[in-house]
Amino acid sequence: MGKIGINMTGLLKKLSFRTGQSRKITYYRPPIYDKDDYGVESNSVVSNEINVPNVNAYIRNIVDKDYVVERGGHTITGKARIYLPNLTTLKNYPNLNQDTNNLFNDITGFDTLIDYDRTVYAVPVSSNTGWAAGTMDASFSGEGYGGTTLTATFGATPVSGTFTYTNAGINILESDRLTFQLKASGTLYFKGVNVYASGTTAAWKYGINASSTSSNVLIPTGSWLTVDIPYTSGTSLSSIYKDGTRYGFSVTQGATWKNGIFALNNLEFDVSGASTELYLKNLKFYKSSEWSVHRVNDYNDEYMVFDCVRTTGVRDKIRRAYGTKYNTP
Repeated sequence: MGKIGINMTGLLKKLSFRTGQSRKITYYRPPIYDKDDYGVESNSVVSNEINVPNVNAYIRNIVDKDYVVERGGHTITGKARIYLPNLTTLKNYPNLNQDTNNLFNDITGFDTLIDYDRTVYAVPVSSNTGWAAGTMDASFSGEGYGGTTLTATFGATPVSGTFTYTNAGINILESDRLTFQLKASGTLYFKGVNVYASGTTAAWKYGINASSTSSNVLIPTGSWLTVDIPYTSGTSLSSIYKDGTRYGFSVTQGATWKNGIFALNNLEFDVSGASTELYLKNLKFYKSSEWSVHRVNDYNDEYMVFDCVRTTGVRDKIRRAYGTKYNTP
């Protein structure tokens, strides 16, 4: 009998309609830095970070804790066996297109699979309530079945500016990531998004903005662009991939802003374009679960299987080995 192929991507999509174990995750690899002759990392980036949202995955959880690791400063608080499409499929996910990236030819222990845990706050897009023009000439309306999409209509001038959503006091304290999807009717660039917590000055701002003018992202008119970015202290950069190109974004935190302490005051989107429409949906703050690749369980032409762990602790020595992030200020 000949070999029977498995379309893992199609299988995962079908499972998502029948079981919560097949879900969308973000595949993340931190930037890899060059090393000197003594093996010490420099500030020179050899390979930029990989940030791939909406990856189909099957997560088979194993309830387990490892107290041996606790002696080293960490505790393994969970284990899972995670199934993904093969590496070629992953490298060619929409907007990533890294098929020719020879530095992304294998899975490493630095890689993190960011799972969606729970929604902390879903920003309403069903009406124009709370939305305001900011420095842009803009009007807003809820569109789609059940009001699933916000439409922002921009005038002829100015050609660059901001629009905002305000709902002071809303709880976003447990969130550590922000995600949304964008599409435009014409030429429109996404330049960044700022979260203001309990204040409107720069001191209260958590900013995720294009590192340079060349990093402004041209919003697609046909397909949706998914943005999935960190909302946590200790982060200095993030990435958005579109049509195989990485757009670098700088992450800044004001002197007074601290994740996990202050509630939302307002959101501020920075765009560039005129006489066009922006469509915005699935805008939410959420709590993530980060799975670090511990070992490869199976690896073939059709799918990959990883044994992954979740860890807690504060010992820096093995932070990179397990990919632990620190959400406390």
